[in-house]
Amino acid sequence: MLAMSPSPLGLDAYQLTTLIAHADAGRLQHRVSMAVFFRKMPSSRNYVIACGLERALDYASRLVFDDHSLAALERHPLLGPALGSRPQILQSLRDLKGFEGELDAVREGTLVFAGPASRTDGSPFLIDGTRLHIYLPLVQVRTDMVRAKLLETPWLGFVNHMSMVASKAARVVSAASGKPVLEFGSRRTHPWAALDAAYAAYIAGTSATSNLAAFEHLGIPATGTMDHFAVQASERSGVPREQTEREFFASFARAFPSAATLLVDTYDTDAGIAAAVEATGGALTGIRIDSNVTVATVQRARALLTRLGAPAAKIVVSDALDEWRVRELAPYADGFGVGENITCSPDASAGIGAVAKLTVNGYGAITMKLAKGSGKATLPGELRTYRFADHDLVATASEPSPAGGTPLLVPVWRGNTRVKAPQPVEETRDYVRGQIASLAPELQALEVSSTPRALVASDALVALIRSRVDLS
Repeated sequence: MLAMSPSPLGLDAYQLTTLIAHADAGRLQHRVSMAVFFRKMPSSRNYVIACGLERALDYASRLVFDDHSLAALERHPLLGPALGSRPQILQSLRDLKGFEGELDAVREGTLVFAGPASRTDGSPFLIDGTRLHIYLPLVQVRTDMVRAKLLETPWLGFVNHMSMVASKAARVVSAASGKPVLEFGSRRTHPWAALDAAYAAYIAGTSATSNLAAFEHLGIPATGTMDHFAVQASERSGVPREQTEREFFASFARAFPSAATLLVDTYDTDAGIAAAVEATGGALTGIRIDSNVTVATVQRARALLTRLGAPAAKIVVSDALDEWRVRELAPYADGFGVGENITCSPDASAGIGAVAKLTVNGYGAITMKLAKGSGKATLPGELRTYRFADHDLVATASEPSPAGGTPLLVPVWRGNTRVKAPQPVEETRDYVRGQIASLAPELQALEVSSTPRALVASDALVALIRSRVDLS
């Protein structure tokens, strides 16, 4: 992954106000355990692709406070006076040199789930007559109080955004039925976010991105067609637009004789197709249609290309496509450019709902957020998760590993050292593809399955949860 380090102050202000209170209570050097997870499946999703873990690790490894950031804290109207009278907190920030602690995480690109819990005998796991929902932690971290507070906000930003993009992109790729999907969303988000989105979409199966920085830094294929700007820039006073459009098509095709996919809808799509064929003598690679894209208009374009002598030209369509429109168009178009409906994912615009919660505090107490009546309960203590062919098992960390299960949480950091190297992008992409292919057909579908992935709580976890509930 590309190393990019946002400001260490890119965090919620309450992380530092509460850190000050912890310091006053003598908890500044406490060692705590924290988990990153999401409680329920996002809208219209049968699975989530865990993504952003590499970015989170890179951020943690580079966590330092420079003089500029410390000066900003000291002049803050609320934090400044409080920190000024507590020099030990500022010193702890100055002393930070990256991450230190123990960190376990699922492998980048792992399919993860949340949903109704079953017991090991197959019965529903009920608390006060209501079925408990459980989840697969994405990250479990054991570190000091300071780092835990400083990492929570940026980690959630990476994981929420990139998992959202990867999960949406996988749906679009599935809908395309093997035809290429190009990620075109860079102009719909922040430039740094666009690079993360290009990576997330690519590991989920898109064929390429329009973002050249993704090619530069990550080796992801970057490609594109052309824009309306180019056609309009060719207009000249006294010259018919049909002529200037055709002239530009000819110029573009000479520059890229084996990759001339021409955008034909700047003025009139039918006339644009005719100009593209004429300008290239029928040798154009393809056309792109970016407006009024329907099954009927794509069929009409195909018939026109054939009649004009360019039957081999590909038809690439864009026009604010999502997975539903892509599925409708897949039998007729040859490729899809999808922008905001991947990088911004309007049906899950808040990400995947990932949160980070304390599971063991600095006094060694196993803790569980109950929030009775809200549905926001969390799982207590450190966990282990195991994948089986037909279900996932969530267990306590102290239990022996079950036979036949594949551990999902693996060690990635111990002490000051990363112990698991980053995996190559193509390897992650293959990993995602294999997992999706192994899902039951109803979980691969775009429609939400009435039989979600089975999540089983171990007997020990059931007992631990019951003990925490009873304590309340």
